[in-house]
Amino acid sequence: MVVAGLRTSPVALSENARVVLEKRYLLRDAEGRLAETPEGMLARVALAIAAAEPEAERGAWAQRYYDAMAARRFLPNSPTLMNAGTGRGTLAACFVLPVEDTLESIMATATAAAMVQKYGGGTGFSFSRLRGVGEPIATTHGAACGPVSVLVHYDDVSRLVTQGGKRDGANMGVLRADHPDIREFIHAKDDGVTATRFNISVAVTDEFMAAATSEGEGRRFTLRDPRDGAPRGDIDAGTLLNEIAQSAWRTGDPGLIFLDTINRTNPTPALGDIEATNPCGEVPLLPWEACTLGSLNLAAFWDATRRDLDWDALAETVRLAVRFLDGVVEVNEFPVPEITAAVRGNRKIGLGVMGFADLLIAARLPYASEGALGLAARVSQFIAREADEASAALGEERGPFPNWAASVYRDGPRYRNATRTCIAPTGTIAIIAGASSGIEPLFSLAHVRRMGDGTLLPEVNEAFRAEAEASGYASTDLLEDLAGGVLLSDCDEVPEDIRARFATAHEIDAEWHVRMQAAFQQHTDLAVSKTVNLPHEATPADILATYVLAHRLGCKGVTVYRDGSRALQVLAHTSVSAVCPDCGQPLAVLEGCAKCPACGYAKCEGGEV
Repeated sequence: MVVAGLRTSPVALSENARVVLEKRYLLRDAEGRLAETPEGMLARVALAIAAAEPEAERGAWAQRYYDAMAARRFLPNSPTLMNAGTGRGTLAACFVLPVEDTLESIMATATAAAMVQKYGGGTGFSFSRLRGVGEPIATTHGAACGPVSVLVHYDDVSRLVTQGGKRDGANMGVLRADHPDIREFIHAKDDGVTATRFNISVAVTDEFMAAATSEGEGRRFTLRDPRDGAPRGDIDAGTLLNEIAQSAWRTGDPGLIFLDTINRTNPTPALGDIEATNPCGEVPLLPWEACTLGSLNLAAFWDATRRDLDWDALAETVRLAVRFLDGVVEVNEFPVPEITAAVRGNRKIGLGVMGFADLLIAARLPYASEGALGLAARVSQFIAREADEASAALGEERGPFPNWAASVYRDGPRYRNATRTCIAPTGTIAIIAGASSGIEPLFSLAHVRRMGDGTLLPEVNEAFRAEAEASGYASTDLLEDLAGGVLLSDCDEVPEDIRARFATAHEIDAEWHVRMQAAFQQHTDLAVSKTVNLPHEATPADILATYVLAHRLGCKGVTVYRDGSRALQVLAHTSVSAVCPDCGQPLAVLEGCAKCPACGYAKCEGGEV
């Protein structure tokens, strides 16, 4: 089929992928009917991004972009898929906005955040410049409300705005550990209902971590007025870090970001220090910056015959993806002029990966193994090198990013992009690609994924299903047990080597989660989105140890989530029969009702419907 001059080969999609595309990505007409196919969406995106190329070459580049996306070797972030070629919305997912210690700045940033989220982006804020609760305000003779009140106000703004008409607003709030209000911030979300559209993170320095892991008087850490650095008392750093771990144990918030580690690789320190990240933590940015993300599906490059990656194909796709993402920066439009100036000045892109767990399974490497860490380092170093070379080549062709002369590269490569690589979580684009998320291990082998609009998508790992069927231990009972929360490690009918190869997130010790994040971080410009998933019985002490290890190994941040610590989570096991009695497919379960997306069977507590 030919669409707008492109040869649009059919896209192989799972049923869940089609559900996601139809609900959130494909265009609809004025009456709400679908007006686009998956192939049409990819053609629309390819043609829109190829507009950055010389007119005579646009068709050729659009075809290459389409082919890479249709083969599910590469996909850009969701805003690009949703909005490219439509004339509305932004194509970047991640923004950081400044919050200065004035009412004018606070309210202006609230307005900018609303516009960014209306356009389809997520926003991050550092509240560290705001004076503490009760500090005097000279102009009004009043008292400051403090960072947490501003955060709650921004959360209310997000409630009014749906990102690009497609999803709820998402935010990251950051506060330095030396801020006088740090304890209030740490516990801001302990009740489970405050600031539900915010992730929060405490920004810690090397000095703080050294104090937190010291003994005696060395544990004292000074709190400071953010306006002038004046002391505002001191705290026991170890006790504070333990409080952070306790709150994270209860609710999953806050996470940690390691400010000094981040700023050691800041490509433009002359423009200022980095103080905040995007909502998932993988994109540390300066105020007003945005970053355009895309991900390679690593499993799509596995050559089963050679038992290795097709490195040549991977290199070709990396170079194509860098050009694509730079094209996104070129054609993108932003909601406020300050963002346009910051983005055009540094042209940051973040090329990452998904399908890493799938790759390990194909390579027969357990996630928790030295072999897996070695492959992670090899892959990430290879992608970084190819992405750097592609950006340098673009810099020679089109000129380096405008702030290059003021960057750490001024005596080196003339990169087109101040950053090239980043590991994003790839939630929904991984579903579209039929890949595991980011660099995460499998959450489980059978579970239900809850989408932002409440849609439930049952998922069974097809590689495990095929392995089980080929080896003769596949059964409906086994899949039901796994969907109900039974760990594969407790299934004696499954051989031990298969249990290790298909080990899921809660069967992998926290140390291996962190070591994997660090292996990728070593060769990644920005940061790495990685959740250290812990079983429900994990302790605050386990979380505290994870923090210390992540800092020691050079991670730029760390997020820990104990299973069941929130009433509603994106991935969940079921508590009722998870297999449809009519067609044998997994059931979606919600509030006592089980429904089959495949054949329409439904049963609630009151009987069949």
